[in-house]
Amino acid sequence: MLSLIIFIPLIAALALLMVSRESVAAIKTVGVGAAAASFALSLWLLFSFDTANPGMQFVQTFHWVPALHINYLVGVDGISLWMVVLTAFLGLLAVMLSFSQKEGLRNFVALILALEAGTLGVFLALDTILFYVFWELMLVPTYFLIGIWGEGRRVYATMKFVIYTLVGSLLMLVAIVSLTMVHYGATHDVTFDLRVLTLTHIDPSMQIWMFLCFFLAFAIKVPVFPLHSWLPHAYVACPIPALILLTGAMSKTGAYGFLRFCLPLFPEAVESFATVIGLMAAAGMVYGAWIAIAQKDLKALVAYSSISHLGFIVIGIFAHNGTGIEGSLLQMINHGIIASALFLIVAFIEMRAGTRNLNELRGLSKAMPVLYGTFMLIMLAALGLPGLNGFVGEFLILMGVWTSSMFSGLSGILVLMGGLSIVFASIYMLYMFQGSMQGKSDNQELTDISRCEFKLLLPACLLILLIGLYPKPFIDRVTPSVESLLHLEKTVNLHTGEESGH
Repeated sequence: MLSLIIFIPLIAALALLMVSRESVAAIKTVGVGAAAASFALSLWLLFSFDTANPGMQFVQTFHWVPALHINYLVGVDGISLWMVVLTAFLGLLAVMLSFSQKEGLRNFVALILALEAGTLGVFLALDTILFYVFWELMLVPTYFLIGIWGEGRRVYATMKFVIYTLVGSLLMLVAIVSLTMVHYGATHDVTFDLRVLTLTHIDPSMQIWMFLCFFLAFAIKVPVFPLHSWLPHAYVACPIPALILLTGAMSKTGAYGFLRFCLPLFPEAVESFATVIGLMAAAGMVYGAWIAIAQKDLKALVAYSSISHLGFIVIGIFAHNGTGIEGSLLQMINHGIIASALFLIVAFIEMRAGTRNLNELRGLSKAMPVLYGTFMLIMLAALGLPGLNGFVGEFLILMGVWTSSMFSGLSGILVLMGGLSIVFASIYMLYMFQGSMQGKSDNQELTDISRCEFKLLLPACLLILLIGLYPKPFIDRVTPSVESLLHLEKTVNLHTGEESGH
């Protein structure tokens, strides 16, 4: 079942290359059909998931490269479950939005499906080499989507994104191979199975550099301040359908990597670096929000706001307690919903007004009352209004940071920085909303969003209200896996290679 969720979009992407460029109906049918099938299977996975089981479920495995002990191994637990559902949903949304592309529709849809498949693979892979393959697979379609269909300084944005990501990926590959060698030194058994490697005790001095390799790879992808400089360029240049997957799902693969690799594999190193990482994340929260206030381009404004919100996710993870991590996992879903919806709104405004510049926009509410109401709800969720989904995640994260023992007495300062970023969020979101929607309009010929466009925004509106008012079903599915992660016991002793009871 998990393999179908991953490979239906990938097979469809390859199949599209054999469809005629002029067969628009066939391209749309294959694209929507594959994305919808993957999303439907993810929903089946969600409702079949055993909430009480903290371990991996629906595990599938077979020998891939037997000579090197590399296996195709996939599974899902509470930490990855919601990200799989979110990615499949955003993939369907991105494909449907792709049909507005006037040039190269076939290749564009194929690349969107390949990006979706790579992202799904990252969230489901349990073999470290397989994880790396899917990690790299995400890079290829993103490179072409921004480089060919992007806008503005797309070549510069693409090169910066690729260079940053490749450096992180190579460091991660070195750490993956070293991890297997360490396990082999302890057990004389070669394995890339992450479930087995997680149980290996690693010498604290060795943990440091291995942790840094993994951390840099994941921190670049999130991105964590000050490794963020590729993001504004890539987001502004990226076409909106690809950007929905990029911001809603791919940016979460880095945060997911912290949870799947850094925390369970290198507990001593995490403890050593937690304070520094907390300060980096908090600085990113304030910096991203502050810079967002100064933006005139709506797309750039949402891009910088993402730096701030992603900083919240990282600081919750490294608070290293149940409240913080659960808040981060919930905020990963929330940010995927809110940021994707905001970029959709920016696209709809630009299609009608011909600009994204706030200095040239005003009074759109009279001509677009449906968009006005939808935008207001999403804006209020983004600034963390109680009763909406943004508030729940941020509150849990700040509570986790406040009660964390990892931040060496700086918890109060980090919470204050988080509070400051929320104040700034209120400023830039109201600035964005009022600047475009309020006031007198100079253009009376604008039309409201269509019924189909409203249907693209409707799921986000419903989820904002549902999670904000009743987050329990979302949290219940992650809690057992988070508790298992926090109470993980190392059973393979590095020095003796023997199983121990602690």
